[in-house]
Amino acid sequence: MTNGEIAAVFERIALILDLKGDENPFRVRAYARAAETIANMSKSLRTIYEEGELPALRAIPGIGEDLSLKIEEMVKTGKLGYLATIEKKVPKGLLEVLEIEGMGPKKTKFVWQKFKVQSIADLQKLAESGKLEDLKGWGEKSVANILRGIEQRAKVSGRLPLPVAAPLVEELLDALRKSGLCEKVEAAGSFRRKRESVGDIDILVTSRKPQEVMDVFCSLPQVESVTAKGDTKSTVFLKAGLDADLRVVDPKAFGAALLYFTGSKDHNVHIRRIGIAKGLTLNEYGLSKGTAARKGALVAAETEEAVYKAIGLPHIPPELREDRGEIEAAQQNKLPRLITEKDIQGDLHMHTNFSDGAASPEQMVAAAKKKGLSYIAITDHASAMGMVRGMKKTGNSFRQYLHMMRALRDAEKGIRIFIGAEVDIEADGSLYLPDDMLRELDWVVASVHGQFHQSLEETTSRLIRALQNPYVHVLGHPTARLLGKREGITFDIDTVLKAAKAHGKAVELNTSFERLDLPDTHLKRAKEIGVRISMGSDAHALEGIDHRFGIFQARRGWLEKGDVLNALSQKEMERYCSRRK
Repeated sequence: MTNGEIAAVFERIALILDLKGDENPFRVRAYARAAETIANMSKSLRTIYEEGELPALRAIPGIGEDLSLKIEEMVKTGKLGYLATIEKKVPKGLLEVLEIEGMGPKKTKFVWQKFKVQSIADLQKLAESGKLEDLKGWGEKSVANILRGIEQRAKVSGRLPLPVAAPLVEELLDALRKSGLCEKVEAAGSFRRKRESVGDIDILVTSRKPQEVMDVFCSLPQVESVTAKGDTKSTVFLKAGLDADLRVVDPKAFGAALLYFTGSKDHNVHIRRIGIAKGLTLNEYGLSKGTAARKGALVAAETEEAVYKAIGLPHIPPELREDRGEIEAAQQNKLPRLITEKDIQGDLHMHTNFSDGAASPEQMVAAAKKKGLSYIAITDHASAMGMVRGMKKTGNSFRQYLHMMRALRDAEKGIRIFIGAEVDIEADGSLYLPDDMLRELDWVVASVHGQFHQSLEETTSRLIRALQNPYVHVLGHPTARLLGKREGITFDIDTVLKAAKAHGKAVELNTSFERLDLPDTHLKRAKEIGVRISMGSDAHALEGIDHRFGIFQARRGWLEKGDVLNALSQKEMERYCSRRK
């Protein structure tokens, strides 16, 4: 099992226990934290177990004796008996109801017990019946939000967020490489373009023994069923809920096939039009002279670079291939020099156990140093929400936080610590903390964490007012979306970005696996307007300090080193933090 699959098991257990309501809430939270930690880990739990067995698993923060034994069982058997046992205690479809925005454990349990709701279809019928609107704690607005959540879920079903799909794809590629039957193994499709979600998986290989490769592929443990099996192409349905296609292609045509199956369709159509204008025909077998009906000599096929060059273009990075101007830029030799992970010097958004993080400030600092970062901003929550620990505008928690962080900053010589906060943006655009507190912080991230269903005009005004605050540095996870779970707030992106530019603020690319927020199209627009991007891992655990998927998103947004604050040196970042506008 992949880390993502194991994390999903623990998250499912937490949901079931929470739904039943008869478990210690700390136990529920332990499973939820373990799921978050594991989902953010870059190293495979299988590898950790193989290297150090149970002691190595127990050394992972938040993984004690009980959870390490459960991980061992999943690594060895691919399943967990405890999950199978507790799943019998609630209807299967009820967990899907729980995932609908607006339906927490309390409401889900209520509709299950009172109205016998056991599926999303049942919930939709109930919500549309009008029976909920007059009940205490529900109301017309609440019911409308639930119906909107059902609609949103329907839009994202059948796709996996890229961070969830990536370990699965890497396992498939690794298995094919280790088979010893393939000379080349590459993923194509939306995964290679690093779209934020993946609907299916395309894999290309070259092999002298294609039938044996198909046998290996169709018998992999990740496969639920075989849809079609042929000599050079097979399709399987994976246990993760996606189709995967494997194609064995001619080594001499591998580049053309990789270009074709990487897509996007719009990019390929545009490329083919350029070829046609030059008397060339392009398909998955190569670039040839002549037309589709009367093909002539082969011009290029073995590598993507050769195919692009023969058409008269430089190689275009896969992340840009969406026909959003990349071909015109290539024709003018103006393709961006896309940012890489090596350019990142710091992390500008993370949490500790002072608020809702799993690790101490000292542990987060040590983890950041291990990653080779030269600076970090610790941004624990400042929120009115009672469920969120952290800084409050009353009492002495803010002073305690400043005292603790200043002591840590002054004692730490190996990395620069910026003392920050992630401050809630209230419904009217004001910030939860007053200005006299904000001015004492090095770094202020202003974020929306509630009131998600305002109108476009209300949300736009709300964000602009937050950006007008002189002590705010960056607008955090601007759409407030959760990949595969919540679409996020709606606002006029151009108006907000222009306000950020006018007030000298950055907008965030939140690199958390569950957010990747801003979307790529918004990042590209921010670059065009001239707004700087701040990348923040939003790490709540040691393993969460990871920008890999954020870098993919940044590249899809055409971002270069100069567009991203995290590429600044420590001294440059100190100067930037001291700015107030």
